[in-house]
Order: sequence, then C-alpha cells, then structure tokens
Amino acid sequence: MQSALKILFIDDHKSLRDGLGLLLKSRNEEFDFLFASSLEEAKEILDAEEKIDLAVLDLNLDGEDGLEAVPIVRAKNSSVPIIVYSMYADERRIEKSLEYRVQGYITKNDGTDELESAIKIVANGGLCCSMAASLVIQKKLFGSSASGTADNRNNGEFYKQYMELSKSEQEVFALLAQKKKTDEIAKILGKKEKTVINQRTMIYQKLYLSDQLELIDYAKKLGVIV
Repeated sequence: MQSALKILFIDDHKSLRDGLGLLLKSRNEEFDFLFASSLEEAKEILDAEEKIDLAVLDLNLDGEDGLEAVPIVRAKNSSVPIIVYSMYADERRIEKSLEYRVQGYITKNDGTDELESAIKIVANGGLCCSMAASLVIQKKLFGSSASGTADNRNNGEFYKQYMELSKSEQEVFALLAQKKKTDEIAKILGKKEKTVINQRTMIYQKLYLSDQLELIDYAKKLGVIV
C-alpha cells in the first residue's frame, strides 16, 4: 500500500468539504484529509502537523481571500503543491491565482472526478487546470500558439498539447520527467508496467518527442519540473 498522502483541504463550506473529502477517501485509501474552515484553522493545522503533502483551497473563506493561505502553507514547506478549488471561473481570479504559482485550478462545476484527478496529477509533480484556467494560461502567459514539432513550438503550443493528454497520461508524464523508470511508475500509480510503457509511447507520439531528454526539456518549459 502507498504511504498516506496528507492533504490540507481549506474551505469554509464544512458539510460540502467534509462530504467530498470522505467520498474521495473512500475511493483512494492513500488520501488523508485534514480540514480547515479559515486561515486561522489552517495555521493551527500547519503548526501541529509535521508534514503536509498537498493543499486544496477555496478562494473565498467567509470573506477572507483564500490565496492568503498560499504563503502560509509554503512557509511550512516551499515545495508543497497547491490546487485552487473554486466556484469562480472568471479570468481575473484565475490570473491572480496563477500569479501565486499554484499547480492546479479546478472549478467546482468540474465535479468530483476532476478534483480527484487533479490531486493525483499534482501530487506526482504535474499540473492540472480546468478548461477555463487553461484558456487564461494560453492567452495571458503564453500568447498565441504556433503549431509545429518540438523544435519550433512556443510555450503556448507546449501547454496546449500537454493539456490534450489524458489525466492518466499527465500522471505518467510527470513521473517520467522526474526520471522514474517504468517499473517504478507502475508501482507508484498501481498499474501494470506494460500499461505504463504503452502510455509512455502515446505520450511521445502526442507530444512529438523522440527520447527522455526531450521529454525532460518539455517538462521544464511547462514548469512541471525546474
């Protein structure tokens, strides 16, 4: 069994948050949620816990700006990945969230499956955004896309093609970028090694990559790894 993934879930809608956490836990034994309704509760949990692996936060915490939790969480550990989980999908809020360099932005309209996928992808070093956030990233951060192979694509095209990978392929991509071997990835994700090998082949084809060095360079351009 995989070690527990300790997730700090910050959302002031207690019943919805706790219910969602219990549902996700029932589907993923390795998920271990810690719940906070405010920035103050989040601080208390962070002070009490030795390690937090990932944080999920709402943007509106009963009048408090949820993004203020980002520096609080990262003061504990600067490398903790963060997912925004919000009812808002407007450009202004998405842009502001991206300025905080969060690794995921999922809207509550996207549903439970999307949040579950985002947690898995981001926990394994990937990026995961809703369609609304992806459009803002392409428009504001990368500008217009230019099609082509790995040699002449700009960052907008890199991101667009990455987001066209399935959620499962994004998980494998992130682990390949960390130089994990296929047997290691299979163990981490609970898959057969043959499945991982087939997904690696599909990733190379979809992203026009020829080897692992190109994949790692691609991941650096996306910010999946540094």
